[in-house]
Amino acid sequence: MDVQATITKEDEWTRTVQVTVPATEVDAAFEAVTKQYRQKSNIPGFRPGKAPLKMVNERFADAIRQDVIEEIIPAALRAALGQLALDPLGAPTLDNLSKVKPGSDMSFEAAVEVRPDFEITGYKGLELTKQIYEVGDEDVDRAVDSLRDEKATTTEVTRPAREGDVVVCNLQKIYDRLNRVKQSQFDGIRIELREDRTRPEFLKGLVGMGVGEGKEIEVNYPPEETDPDLAGNTLLYRVWMKSVSQKTLPPADDDFARALTDGKTETLTKLRDILREDLKRRAEQAAQRDLRAQVRKAIVDANPIPVPTTFLNRYLEDIANRLKAQNPSVTPEAVRAQFEPLASEQFRWDLALYEIARVENVTVTDAEVAAIVKGWPEGAPEKPDAQRIHSSLLESRVYEAIIATAEVREVPYTPRRRIITPGE
Repeated sequence: MDVQATITKEDEWTRTVQVTVPATEVDAAFEAVTKQYRQKSNIPGFRPGKAPLKMVNERFADAIRQDVIEEIIPAALRAALGQLALDPLGAPTLDNLSKVKPGSDMSFEAAVEVRPDFEITGYKGLELTKQIYEVGDEDVDRAVDSLRDEKATTTEVTRPAREGDVVVCNLQKIYDRLNRVKQSQFDGIRIELREDRTRPEFLKGLVGMGVGEGKEIEVNYPPEETDPDLAGNTLLYRVWMKSVSQKTLPPADDDFARALTDGKTETLTKLRDILREDLKRRAEQAAQRDLRAQVRKAIVDANPIPVPTTFLNRYLEDIANRLKAQNPSVTPEAVRAQFEPLASEQFRWDLALYEIARVENVTVTDAEVAAIVKGWPEGAPEKPDAQRIHSSLLESRVYEAIIATAEVREVPYTPRRRIITPGE
């Protein structure tokens, strides 16, 4: 499309662009849209597609004008951004749209957030540490026990609850320090009395309770709790024990190995060998994830690119709306406190990633993406997204290029947490 485009204002991130579409383009759009309306409209006295254009224009004037605007603006924006060599970060904001009518130029302003020009630094010759985790027999034991746990049976018992049991409780909220949790009654809550399955306050409070007994239990939730209503909060519950069940795991033997794999694995020894190799693979994947996290942090720290306020606000507003649909008590302030640091880091990494790819000529071809889309498993829960596949491949190759130039020192794994867990 033929347009006139000029930048009328610049700040750190935003360019205000004045776009003018000549009357010839406007007239062509009006003519094309009017003909479409003539073809699909039924006007008394005329066969479909035979009504005079003037009559069609008069009858559908407002709808035709709106369709012309919706057709012209995207095309004019693409032409203007290409003409000015602007690379937008998101959808432009439009303003000052002139009156749209045949025989006249059409004009509007677009505020466009653009990628900044900056020199990427600090990504070559990084000093990285790769933690090597040696998979031992105890890791395989845990993996076997986890599989046994999945096949466990439960039997209700009349004795008081013990660690390892599964209990069902009714909970009533008595006190909510931050006054966030709207629900006051929680019935039929299933709790497994294990350190890795429940809050320590529940584990300590419920062990020893019998069916029909009640107790008050105070729970202090950590700031990193995923539920924003609970994160950093303290709740006092009145708990009633409804049932206690003992959990019984199947024995770890050859029969268990055969039953678990539909006869494909004959012995427990063979099952353990398979699990050991799987744990080694997971350990290597975890080590690579840790390497990438080191790379990402080093590059974000070395390139403190300012994050545009409008972009950040739009991103946080989108998160708040999605969370609010699930939980009406979510506030914009809570969302900003939790997600703003993550959003800022992600923004800086994305910019650095694409700049490194440009400088180092790291590319992904359309043929590579098409091959992955073609080989996508039938019946997969998600449809293949070509853009997401392209971005993922590009990011992986940038990581590989950076790590290839780094000095990587291998050290024994230091447990902050287990880097491999069965089913991770």
